[in-house]
Amino acid sequence: MVTAVDAKRWSNLIFAGLFVLALILFSRILLPFLMPVLLGGFLVVLFRPVQEVLGRRLGGHASLCAGLSTLSVFLLLLLPLVAVGWMVGREVLEVMQRVQVLLERVDLRHELLASLPQGLNRYLRMEAAGTQVEQVLLGVVSGGAAVLKELLGASTELALNLFLLAMAMYYFFLDGRRLWSEATRLIPLDRRYLRAFAQEFTDVAHAVVYGNTLTALVQGGLGLVGLLVARVPHAGVWGAAMVLVALVPLGGTALIWFPLGLTLLLSGRVNEGIFLMSWGAFVVSSVDNFLRPRLCGARMTLHPLLIFLSVFGGLAVFGMMGLLVGPLIASLFMTMVRIYRRDFLGVEEQEASSPRVSSPSMAES
Repeated sequence: MVTAVDAKRWSNLIFAGLFVLALILFSRILLPFLMPVLLGGFLVVLFRPVQEVLGRRLGGHASLCAGLSTLSVFLLLLLPLVAVGWMVGREVLEVMQRVQVLLERVDLRHELLASLPQGLNRYLRMEAAGTQVEQVLLGVVSGGAAVLKELLGASTELALNLFLLAMAMYYFFLDGRRLWSEATRLIPLDRRYLRAFAQEFTDVAHAVVYGNTLTALVQGGLGLVGLLVARVPHAGVWGAAMVLVALVPLGGTALIWFPLGLTLLLSGRVNEGIFLMSWGAFVVSSVDNFLRPRLCGARMTLHPLLIFLSVFGGLAVFGMMGLLVGPLIASLFMTMVRIYRRDFLGVEEQEASSPRVSSPSMAES
């Protein structure tokens, strides 16, 4: 005979199973859109002061305030991208025209050989036909066409992600605090821990976004110096383009300085071309390896090695969004480690090593 206790136990087990199943299915529905929503959360944390200023001036119109805040963030982000993209596109058309003229030259290989320093002539051989230079040029043109095709093919996905990003930002601006409060009520976890995780998310948002932005600006500035020394036309436009592509995981600033250096080589300006490619490889690109982890770790209590691994490991696993997700996962993990050491093992942490978890203000709030 089934007792009331057994019936209650079976009811709880069945409910738990159905809840886990629903959670798995719900997660699969949301997983493809996790990155735009997560990026929206990062941006809302960063631009919260904008909403607070608009809220004071609009006198409590929450929906209008959230809409204007979202629009302001999009204008701040998209207008520079559109402006630089338009200028760079115009310059790319000019470069492609020059490459087309170079490809039409029959004696291209001889011109390149004649323009090289005399000390290098003895080590280089140019065959009569089918030279490696022409193959490199064809490869560059083919690669550019393939990249353009990929960009056009990804336009629909980009539009969808931007729409989801806008919607996420709007509702986070509008109901972010209430959504967080409702979520914390459903999680059976000590409120101190949830506050520690929220604080870590905020610190990672500031550290990663500002760190990546400053790294891109430094790389763009160094790239502009190399462009000016090499006397590349419209160096300011290409320097601004380097700031943007520095945020791209694959290629980075090499997407700018390598084609420009190659164009200088093929145009007969060999010294400038060699200098620009060397400057880009050994100065502009290499500065990313040590500057980004240091800037990203400015507000995070992570060891520099762990910051380095989380940034580049996040890139390898999540792509461009790994710049945000990698350090966030590492920071949350180390926060849990500090909580475990403090509350479960009874190991007292030094104030400098865990200021956000064990501080009195965090525990009392």
